[in-house]
Amino acid sequence: METIKDPRPAARLQSLDLLRGFIILVMFFVNDVSGVVGTPAWMKHLEPSNADGMTFVDIVFPAFLLLVGVSIPFAIESRRERGVPLRQIWIHILLRTGSLLLIGVLMVNGETISPNGPLSPALWGLLTHVGIVLTWIVLPASWRNARTVTLLLRVTGIAMLAAAALLYRGNDAAGWMQLRPQWWGILGLIGWAYLVACTVCVLLRKNLAGVIGVIGLLYCVAVAEAAGGLPGLAWLSQWVSVGTTLGSLAAVTVSGMALGMILVPGPTAPASRFRWAFLYGLGLATAGILLHTAHDLNTVFTYNKNAATLPWCLVSSAVTVWLWCLAYGVGDVRPQQWAMRLIPAGQNALLAYVLAPLLYFLLESLIAAGMPPWYYTLGSRFPIGFCRAVAFSVGVLWIAGALQRRGITLKL
Repeated sequence: METIKDPRPAARLQSLDLLRGFIILVMFFVNDVSGVVGTPAWMKHLEPSNADGMTFVDIVFPAFLLLVGVSIPFAIESRRERGVPLRQIWIHILLRTGSLLLIGVLMVNGETISPNGPLSPALWGLLTHVGIVLTWIVLPASWRNARTVTLLLRVTGIAMLAAAALLYRGNDAAGWMQLRPQWWGILGLIGWAYLVACTVCVLLRKNLAGVIGVIGLLYCVAVAEAAGGLPGLAWLSQWVSVGTTLGSLAAVTVSGMALGMILVPGPTAPASRFRWAFLYGLGLATAGILLHTAHDLNTVFTYNKNAATLPWCLVSSAVTVWLWCLAYGVGDVRPQQWAMRLIPAGQNALLAYVLAPLLYFLLESLIAAGMPPWYYTLGSRFPIGFCRAVAFSVGVLWIAGALQRRGITLKL
């Protein structure tokens, strides 16, 4: 196998989009099946939320974090090679971070919206998610008047988001603006981790040893905060968790960066990539398992998704790296047609992520208007509910992929 040449340059590895599409599919499935009667515990997040352990569902979020990191060296080095000034690179990073934080805050506040506000929770969620799509939509340049139409759609989207912000009423909030950062939401957490990882990438560039060192440093930050050793950063912790959001979760994204830095120059033999990635994952998993032996000392050494603990982050990162190895095999080395079907949705991941809750809010709005709740009735029995979850997941993935093939995407 050492003599096989990589069929694609590193920047065109289909395995990254393939794996991203697969993770999206799993995310949609587990989110939908969690509401089905009789769903086994191993198909849900581990309960109780403070338990020491994890299911495969608990790996979905860190898998996204790691894949975000893998893409960062590709993006930043590509801009450097095109001669983009460092100032413009930082502007791009900050705009993307701000967009992720904004979308994350809007989405997370939907979880605590008051039913007594000007809009019902379903209508507010629908308004918000349609606004998100329109604000960041990108249309094919080949379309007639594409730039004008895109501008009009984005202005409409911004107006919808502004209206949603003003009309929002929270359960425990007061004042004319009741949106609160809360825990920033999934996309917000990704935004903070993205900012940390990009900072590391810009400063260290191609210094792989330095990047791996930063991974350890970020995990040390998580331990220090858990031990109460960062009192001087209490002011920052009021806005964002230093130990988890900027520490352990950011470490997962930087771990993805380390993988990406190997793929950017890319050894020509697939076997070399397989070997490096497998051993890298083995190192991450071993570190997580060893740290878990200290779980009696502090909960930061347990497996726990909600607390973003070190063993959970490290083992989840290892599993994701190994999944990439499989995706590389069926996506780049020996391309399989069935696997290729995941790629378009993986290339349109943000639209897919927003589209799923948008459809739920649309459904709930129609039910409130008098439509029978047949969709939720399908979840009253596990066999039928399981099929419902599969159909919904595949359906959303297909829609996102179809839009991607037509050039309709979201771009931050």
